[in-house]
Amino acid sequence: MSERLPSLPDICQAALQAIEADPLELTREARLHLQGCPACREARVHWLAQEDAPQALAPSGYFQNLPQRVLRKLPVRASSPRRQHPILWLAAGLLIATATAGGFMAGRVNRTPMMEASLPAPQASEGREVVPVTPFRSEDDVLSQLSTLSPEETEALAKRLDAEAKKPEPR
Repeated sequence: MSERLPSLPDICQAALQAIEADPLELTREARLHLQGCPACREARVHWLAQEDAPQALAPSGYFQNLPQRVLRKLPVRASSPRRQHPILWLAAGLLIATATAGGFMAGRVNRTPMMEASLPAPQASEGREVVPVTPFRSEDDVLSQLSTLSPEETEALAKRLDAEAKKPEPR
């Protein structure tokens, strides 16, 4: 606070300089001023709060023994006697394994047979090969094949289609 604050009156500035010098031992003028000026009293309290206070000393081993002291003050839980025998655990495990295996085997026995599609056997009298018709053929397959043709093949296909379109239909 070595620089002067222009917004404070001179008497407050002098009191603040006295507080800064020694907040515990004030001059008579500064003590009289503090009785009437709440802002300067508050400034003195802030200066006193900045003083270093010595650390509170704890007895040796205080923090090392703290967990044990806290645990001693907590109520003790009553432990229940163990009534479960290892034989009971073994019996429960065997029961679960038996139920699981039985359910698995019961599911395998009652499984419905899978249905498979089959073609009728070709008859010898027809003399031609039976070609299965694919029921789910999309029309886009034809157009997708058209995009894979080279330019010469595309021209040949267009000429062939024009020739077939000009043929008269038989009645």
